[in-house]
Amino acid sequence: MSFPLRAFWLLFWLLALPARAAEISLALDSIRHEAFDAEGVTLSFDTDRRGEADIRLGRLRVGSLEYRELRLHCSGFYFDGRRLDCPTGTLRRDDARGRDRPLLPFSFAWRADDGFVEFILKDADVVVLSPLVKRLRGWAPEGRVDFRLAMRGDQAELRLALRDLGFANKAGDVKGKGIAMTLDARAERRGAAWRWQARLDWPQGELAFAPWRRAAALRAEAEGELTEATLQVDLARLELEGTGALAASLRWDRERGEATDWGFVTEHLDLGTAMGEWGQPWLAAQGLPVWRSSGKAMFAADWRAGRLRRFFAGLDGATLADATGHVELRGVHAHIPWEADGDTEAEFGIGAGRLGDLPLGDFSFPLRIAGGKASVRNLVAPMLDGRFEVEALTVARKDGHWEADFAGGIEDVSMPKLSRALALPVMDGKLTARIPRISLSDEGLALDGALSIEVFGGGILVHRLRVKNPFSADRHFLADVTARNLELGMLTRTFSWGSIEGRFDADLQDLEMAGWKPLRFDARIASSPGEYPKTLSLGALKDITSLGEEGAIAGIAERAIGGFGYARIGIGCRLRNGVCQLEGVGREGDGIVLMEGRGIPAVSIIGYNRRIDWEALVARIREVIAGKPGVLFE
Repeated sequence: MSFPLRAFWLLFWLLALPARAAEISLALDSIRHEAFDAEGVTLSFDTDRRGEADIRLGRLRVGSLEYRELRLHCSGFYFDGRRLDCPTGTLRRDDARGRDRPLLPFSFAWRADDGFVEFILKDADVVVLSPLVKRLRGWAPEGRVDFRLAMRGDQAELRLALRDLGFANKAGDVKGKGIAMTLDARAERRGAAWRWQARLDWPQGELAFAPWRRAAALRAEAEGELTEATLQVDLARLELEGTGALAASLRWDRERGEATDWGFVTEHLDLGTAMGEWGQPWLAAQGLPVWRSSGKAMFAADWRAGRLRRFFAGLDGATLADATGHVELRGVHAHIPWEADGDTEAEFGIGAGRLGDLPLGDFSFPLRIAGGKASVRNLVAPMLDGRFEVEALTVARKDGHWEADFAGGIEDVSMPKLSRALALPVMDGKLTARIPRISLSDEGLALDGALSIEVFGGGILVHRLRVKNPFSADRHFLADVTARNLELGMLTRTFSWGSIEGRFDADLQDLEMAGWKPLRFDARIASSPGEYPKTLSLGALKDITSLGEEGAIAGIAERAIGGFGYARIGIGCRLRNGVCQLEGVGREGDGIVLMEGRGIPAVSIIGYNRRIDWEALVARIREVIAGKPGVLFE
C-alpha cells in the first residue's frame, strides 16, 4: 500500500478530538494490493456520525477491468491504518448512468498484517452490476447473485451463486433463462502464477448458444493455472445428465480474448441425446438433414494454434436414420479418425439397414479421409438376392459448403423379392440399375449422364435428373425418362389387368414432381416398332375402355372367341395445371385413336374426351387395377 505514515497519525489525532460536529476528508494518492489497484482515493466522514463514511475512487483496477468515478458509502466503518472494515456498504458509479441505477450492496474488509481482503455481495440484483461490469451492457440481465472473494497472503477463495438468472444478447443467438448455478474455487499463488481448482454445479435453467440449446443438470470440476497472460485449464471433467461425461483442457489468451488451444475426450455417450442436443443442431446449421439415432458414441478433438488438428468419432451398436425415411442403418460400428495434416483410414460396419424400402444385409467397408474429404471405393453390400454397389462415393467440404459425388448401382435384384419388399404387386424379372455419377451440392442432387435401369425385359434411361431440396418434404424432381422394348406381358401380369402381349416404348419429357406428385410432363406410351405378337384379351380391352366409355365394349363381347389383335397402341398425355391433354396414334373424326385394331373382329379404341382431370384419371386407373370399375367420367 502506498500511503504516507504521517497521514495515519493525522487521522488518529483527528479521531481523538472531542466529539463535535465536523466533516473530515482524507485524500490518498493510491492504494495497491494483489487483488486491486486504486487511485484518487478520498475518505470522508462526519465525527458526529461515528461509523459512517464515504469513499470516492477516481480509478479502480481489478484484474484487467478498470472503473472510474466510484462512490462507496459504509455503515459500521472502521479504519486505523492497518485494518479497514465496511460491513454494510453501497456502491455506485458517480456519473449520470450510475445514478440512474439501484445501489449495489456489499461488505468489505482488509487487514494489513496478513494481507487479508474480503469482498461480499449478498442477494444482489444483477441489474445493479451492469454499470460496473461493462460486459453486461446490452444483455438485459435479470436475477439475483451472491458473491464472495477472499484473499489471505498466497491463498484465495471465490464463491458465486446465481438464482433465476436470465439474459440475452442483442442478436438473440445467446440467451439464458431461469438459471441457478454455483461456482466454488480456491487458488494458491506460486511465483507469478496462481494454481486453482474449481467446481461448478448447474441444477436448473436453460442456456442457448446458437445453434445449441442445453437444459440444466451439468456438473464440472476443473484445475489449472492463471497468469497475467493466460488462463490454463489443465483438466476439466464435465458430467451431462442423460448424456455422459467428458474430460477437457483449454488454454485461453487473456489479452486476445480467445482460446488458442483446447481438446476433449468423451466417455461412452448416449448417442440419441448427444446427437439431438449437440450433433444435429450443428448439422442443421451446415444445411445437412435431420438424423435420428440411438446407441453409444465416443468423440475426441484437438485444437492447436487456431485450427482443428485431430478429431475422432466412434459408434458402438448404433442405429442411424434420416428423418425423411430414405436411409436407416442398424448395428452400426464405426472408428473414424481424422487429422488435418495427414490421411487416415476409418472403419465402418453395418449389421442391417435399408435404402428407402430396399433392405440391406450385413457389410463393412474402409473409409479414406484426407483433409476435408472422405471417400469410399468398391463397396459391395448384399441387397435381397442381388447386391448394392458403390464404385465411388466422395463427400467433401468446400468453400463452406458440403458436396458429394456417387457412382454405383444395383445388380441382379429379383423383381419378385423386390416387389414384396416394397409392398408392390409381384413383378417378374430382374432389376439392374447403374448410376454413372450423381452429385450433391447446395443446388441439390444432379445426375451426370443417364441412369440406366434394366427391367421388364427392356431398358429405361433417366436423363437430366435434378432433385431440389432432396432431404426435405418439399423436394422437387426434374427429369426426362426414356423406356424401350419393355414387355407388356410382364407388366400387365403384374397388376389386376387384362393380358396384353407385345412390347412398348415410353417417353416422359420435362417431368416435374413436388414430393411424389406430378406437376407437369409430356408423356407418350406406344407399341414398339417391329414384328412380334400383338394381342390383348377381352379383359384388357374392357380395362382400357373403362378408362373412357365402358359401354362401347358390350356390343362385341359376345363375338370374342379368344383375344383381339392390334396393329398399334399409343396414348399421350400433356399435363399442365392438373389437366391431362390426351393424344393417340391418329385421329378419326372428332376422336383420337388409342388402339388401332387388326384381325377379325378388328376392334379399335377411340376416345372423344381429350381433356381429363389428372387426379380423376389416376383414381380411375387405380380402380381398374384393383378390379373395381367406378363411375364413368365425362
